[in-house]
Amino acid sequence: MKFSAISDVHVKSSGDQAEVLLLTFLKNPDVQSSDVIFLLGDIFDLMIGPHSQYFARFQNYFAEIRNLLLKGKKICYVEGNHDFHIRNLYSRFFQVHKDLDPALFSMAPSFELFDANKKIYFCHGDNIELNNPTYKFYKAIVTSIPLTYYANNLMPHFLIKSFGEYSAEKSRNRNKKRYTTESDLTPVRDNFRMSAEVFFKNHPVQVIVCGHSHVKDYYVSSNGFEYVNNGYAQNSKTYISIENGNISFKPVFSESDSLP
Repeated sequence: MKFSAISDVHVKSSGDQAEVLLLTFLKNPDVQSSDVIFLLGDIFDLMIGPHSQYFARFQNYFAEIRNLLLKGKKICYVEGNHDFHIRNLYSRFFQVHKDLDPALFSMAPSFELFDANKKIYFCHGDNIELNNPTYKFYKAIVTSIPLTYYANNLMPHFLIKSFGEYSAEKSRNRNKKRYTTESDLTPVRDNFRMSAEVFFKNHPVQVIVCGHSHVKDYYVSSNGFEYVNNGYAQNSKTYISIENGNISFKPVFSESDSLP
């Protein structure tokens, strides 16, 4: 079998460099030849709730998702910490597009698939991360029952959009610095490797595929598993390909593509 996975694209607005990268990934012939395409969270920089305005704001993305589903491609989506409480959004998507097969699109906190005698675990990565109590507290708050209800029923779209636009520039500048400095990346990389080791003790799998850390990494553990992370997609400009159990990073853009 063949799997393609990407995460941490952080699309902020239609037409930005992140959206160009995401659409190029989804249109990539190699990706479209996959048995399953994985979107492993933080695909969008801020997408919360089931607001139909997202269909207009990100119409190119939803059009490409529609094209893939019409071709019979299976898509698996894991919510991240920037795009969450969106299950009902995709339910609305299938209500609008009744010609699509909803069985081809799955959302879950994680996925486990077998291929080439390997159990492969796909997740966003925040669920296995250790030594980050502040984030764990934040995640507990935003996934709590009251906040879940508010996000799905009461939170206005304009509030999310306004906040997203306000924070976009600060986030962009912060990410450029944070994710290109080796001294900042190494401790994060090592913590995620250690987190994968701890996770493996209780969940024996052969491959762990993560995002979230924004640090691109491929690690072979002496305990007999592989950990792979595509990093911050706007920097790496790659995606993870797993074919017949073999892991590789592949470029999103071909030589014929115009790079952002």
